[in-house]
Amino acid sequence: MRTFAHAHEVIPKKVKEGIEMRVLVWSGKLMITQVSFKKGCVGDLHSHPHEQISYVVEGEFIYTVGEEKYHMKAGSAIYVPSNVKHQVEALTDAVLLDVFTPIREDYVPHSL
Repeated sequence: MRTFAHAHEVIPKKVKEGIEMRVLVWSGKLMITQVSFKKGCVGDLHSHPHEQISYVVEGEFIYTVGEEKYHMKAGSAIYVPSNVKHQVEALTDAVLLDVFTPIREDYVPHSL
């Protein structure tokens, strides 16, 4: 459990080249992460049992959920249901906030 964080004080985890994630806070059944992308980076197509909401803090993405593609800009948000394949492609340097329920146990830092 982490109930308070300042993003710049959280050590980022490299997801893949050009993509970094900071696990900000989590407790109970809710978690929020900040994911930074370099222009042109594409996240892996994946699904998970967690419900997810993504919010674009800055930049632009093509966000694929199931068979639908969405052009998302700063201020856009999207809901991803459980077990639905999804993927993002950064059209610019960009930042997402991802909210999960329940928490992603695989994302919980073990050094705390």
